[in-house]
Amino acid sequence: MSSADRVATFSTDDIPEHHRDEFIRDFYGRIQMRLDITPHLDAPLRFSARTLILPEMSLSKGSVSPMVWERNSGLMADGNDDIILSWNKGGYRFTMPGRGDFSTEPGTAAILPMDRRYSVASEDSQWTVALQFKRSLLAPLVKNLDDVRPDGLGRTLPAHRLLFDYLWSLLHMEGPETLAPLASRHITDLLAVSFGGMEAYTHPPGVRAARLAGIKQHIAQNLTDPGLNAGQISRKFRISERYVRQLFAEEGTSFSDYVNGERLAYVHSCLTDRRQLLRRIADIAFEVGFTEPSTFYRQFRLRYGMTPTKVRALTEKDGNG
Repeated sequence: MSSADRVATFSTDDIPEHHRDEFIRDFYGRIQMRLDITPHLDAPLRFSARTLILPEMSLSKGSVSPMVWERNSGLMADGNDDIILSWNKGGYRFTMPGRGDFSTEPGTAAILPMDRRYSVASEDSQWTVALQFKRSLLAPLVKNLDDVRPDGLGRTLPAHRLLFDYLWSLLHMEGPETLAPLASRHITDLLAVSFGGMEAYTHPPGVRAARLAGIKQHIAQNLTDPGLNAGQISRKFRISERYVRQLFAEEGTSFSDYVNGERLAYVHSCLTDRRQLLRRIADIAFEVGFTEPSTFYRQFRLRYGMTPTKVRALTEKDGNG
């Protein structure tokens, strides 16, 4: 499958209004999702989503109107035994015949096996994330997979947070489809740990990748924080400084070199942004922690092959035609 074929988008805004309910119920619900869909709270059906198709699984993020999703006996004749994990802004209320009634807290997951009947109601799905995966991925890794409670995946445990944060980062990164096989393996590891099939201390590759992705996201969001260091990272993610440094060493770099490189990249992006031509180079460098000008200029030139002043001059020249 090509990268272009791995991403699908859908929005009811593209469907004529008088056909929307019929399209959502018949095509998207019964044919694609294999679920019966009905409006909830007398709200018209609205749906928009972007789906990333990965090996043995699919990952979607979207926004939907209040609705009820039902997997009934007639639809179960398809023999599909996939498992769906679904998070949404307001949480879910759902019933599984033979298992009882459940609810999830806002932002936490509902576990919805396709080989069981269930009815799920959502009232606030301004954002929703859904991961659908093959049962065969987890069956060898998780004992008593069917005994996990349908509301058993929260976001209070580190493994659960790692899983959600990794999925969220995939949905928001540029070009995730190019990493499809690797991402699928990482997600499988995180699922196994979250469902209790692996002890977290074994650090399977998916857990390590998710932690590293989370750390890099934190670094990107805090480049201007003078207190950004391995100690701060270890406290935030509740891991040792040694483990933080080990994660970067496995990528062939060090924590400090990675942060320094991101800070240099930030300065470079500012210097090539014509909207920031009036900002002093020293002020931009100082903003991300370069307090010694000579050190900054030397490192910048080593990385980009020219001085910051030259980069700024080229930006001005390009802007002037």
